This record gives sequence, structure tokens and C-alpha cells, in this order.
Amino acid sequence: MKKVKFILGISIIMFVFAGCNSCNQQSATKQEKIKIGVVAPLTGEGATYGASMKRGFDLAFEGDSTYELLYQDSKFDSKLAVTILEKYISVDKVKVIYGEAASGVSLAMVPISDKNQVIQFSSISSSDDLQKSGDYFFRNVPRNSIQGKTAAEFLFNTLKITDAAILKDNDDYGLNLSKSFVSVYQSLGGKIVSDETYNSGDKDFKSQLGKIKSSGVKAVFIPGNYAESAIILKQAKELGLKATFIGGDGSYSPKLVEGAGAGAEGFNCTIMGVDTSNAYYMEFQKKFVTKYNQQPDVYDAYAYEAGMILKTTISKAGNDPDKIKTYLYENTFTSLTGDLKFDGDGEVLRNYNVVKVENGSFVKVSTK
Repeated sequence: MKKVKFILGISIIMFVFAGCNSCNQQSATKQEKIKIGVVAPLTGEGATYGASMKRGFDLAFEGDSTYELLYQDSKFDSKLAVTILEKYISVDKVKVIYGEAASGVSLAMVPISDKNQVIQFSSISSSDDLQKSGDYFFRNVPRNSIQGKTAAEFLFNTLKITDAAILKDNDDYGLNLSKSFVSVYQSLGGKIVSDETYNSGDKDFKSQLGKIKSSGVKAVFIPGNYAESAIILKQAKELGLKATFIGGDGSYSPKLVEGAGAGAEGFNCTIMGVDTSNAYYMEFQKKFVTKYNQQPDVYDAYAYEAGMILKTTISKAGNDPDKIKTYLYENTFTSLTGDLKFDGDGEVLRNYNVVKVENGSFVKVSTK
């Protein structure tokens, strides 16, 4: 009888241990889900940026059950973005953040992510002010100083236009990009005839455009987002302002063409470079078209690249922000433009292209 009791006791103990082991396995499975918090403008002004961010980022993690992507809509609002970020950190215990699109919103988020030692990675925010904003901020998009230089050289060297006006958004993106453009344009010998400003959300630009028209200037640089840029182009057409218009990457959107109508034709803007002939891009394009049944835009591509960089890094370094940071600094990544390396500020050195609206579509133009 004692033997039976002994065997029964062993069986119970084994069952308990087996049950505990099962619990531990379930717990381990849950722990393996690595959360990445995404802060993006999914609705409202800037929604096309958010849509591209989501398409590209989702595609990078498709089929990988190791990750859980959390999405929250910032609505292009800095205060809301900070609230979302704080919730990701304190409640969801997220160690990696992807976002934001707007430079001003990213700048508002950086002190929070930096204080909490959380990685913040953007594929769109291009302000020079972000270059030394925090130890945990990285981006695969080149900064505005390169973009402004590209726009200035295109007007002066390629189009041979030696006088220009500025009509800029009074936010970090518009002011910063305008500063870069003016510096390079004047150094080349160009003259800034008029310098006008507007605020995000404005709908009437006829006063500023009237002054620019009166100046007789040959070109107008309009650094801002696609919503206001579309209205500017439409109203310029209505006023009969015959000048070459060029904007920054914030204007790159089908919504600009839709909103500006005939006023969009001939509009130029700078946009991040992509080598469509390399294997990395072609593989991405094939996957994108298969999933979404449409051709990707540049923002889709950069969001995908950002996701792949983060996924590669986490798979090698783990989900500890300091180890992620070290891996990002020390390694070279395959990218849309060849080998990609982050410098000591979490920046990349890569080019911008110039595209032009022709027959309702953006097409690449030569800058030589």
C-alpha cells in the first residue's frame, strides 16, 4: 500500500511540474511578442503619410508572429502624439517607437523617448533640428539641409533661374527647409526677391501670391505639406501667376494633384532617393504589389526599409534599447539605395531626387 501511495505521489508531483512547465511555456510565448508602438497621422491632414507608413511597416513584419505592431492616430498633433507615446511607454511597456511623420511632432516626442531610453525611429521627419535632438532618435530619411540644397541647385543650375520667392509654412519643417534653401541658393548667386509665410491650416494665400506675382519673380519655393501646397498651386493658377513652383517632400502626395487640379501641372518637388534598379527595391516592390495591388510610393518604400532595419536589429540585438542603439550604430544595412550606415547622430547620408507633375503623375526629372 505504501508503494502505491509513493507512486501516486510521484505522479501528482510530475503532473504539477508538467502543469507549471506548460504555464511557463505559455508565459514565454507571450513574452516573445515584441511590441512596437507606431505614432502616425492616420486621419486628417497628413493622412497620406500615415497610410504609407502603415502599408510599408506592416509589409516588413508580415508573417512574423514574433512582433505585435500597435497603431495610434496622432492626427498630426504634437500634444496627442506625446500622450500616445507616454501611454506606449508606461502601459504597453514598448521599447521601440516608429514615428512620427511631421518633424515638429517628432521633435515634441524626442524628449520623452530619450528620457525613458526608448528607441524612436522615423522614416519621414527631415528637420535639421532632429539631428542632435536625442541619443535614442534614428531616421533613415536624410535631413533638410540636403533637401534644401537639392532644390536650390535644381533651380539655379538646372533650370537657370536666378531669382526666387519663398512662401513657407510657419512650422519647424517649413522654416528649417526654407533656411537651407535660401543659404545654398544665395551662395550660388541666386536672389531671394520675396519671403512670405503662412500657418498650417490656412486656406487663402491670395495676398501672399499677389505680392509674389507683382515682383515678377521666375520661381517660387513652397516648403510645406501637401494640403496647403495644393491650395497655393490652385490659387496661383487662378491669379495667373506664371512661375516655376518647387516644394519639398511634404508636397509629395497624390492628394496634392487632386487638390490643385490644373495648377499642379509642372510642379516640382524634392523627394528621398530610391534606386529602383537594385535587388532590394525590386523584391520590396513585388511584395508590395502582391499585398496591396498597387505600386508603392517613396514613403511606402522608406517605411518598409525602416521596418526591415528595426526587425533585423532586434533579431540580432534583442529588445533592449541600448543594445538596439549599439547595433544600429555599429552595423551596415542593405537598403533602397545600397549599403546604409548610421552616423554618430543616428543620421544617414543619402540623396534627394527631384520629381515633377506631368499629366497628373509625379515623374523623376534630371537634375544635371
